[in-house]
Amino acid sequence: MIGIGRLLAEVAERLQRRPHIRFLTVGWEKRVGIVAVDTKLRWQLTFSQGSASWGEWREEQSADLVLHGREKLIRMLLAGDELQYLSAKQQVRFSGTVRDQLKLDAILRLTSK
Repeated sequence: MIGIGRLLAEVAERLQRRPHIRFLTVGWEKRVGIVAVDTKLRWQLTFSQGSASWGEWREEQSADLVLHGREKLIRMLLAGDELQYLSAKQQVRFSGTVRDQLKLDAILRLTSK
């Protein structure tokens, strides 16, 4: 089983390999918090200057968009498989502006394997 940290690294790598998609993130300086409600794991995906980085999300750090869901669903969301993504998206809760939700949706769908 692949952990969320590794999947976030893969998302960042897939974004770097596709320069046409990086244009979506230029000027979009956002932090996406990810909370696995069943395991209490917290991760953060940061978009800055056309690239993405990831790490543990600490309590004192703010996030522009927050995803809440079971760890299995979050892994499905980040795995890069279009069908798994569509299934998991229906069961994960997003908190944040609609614009940020749509931008993240576009990035994750366009960086599918």
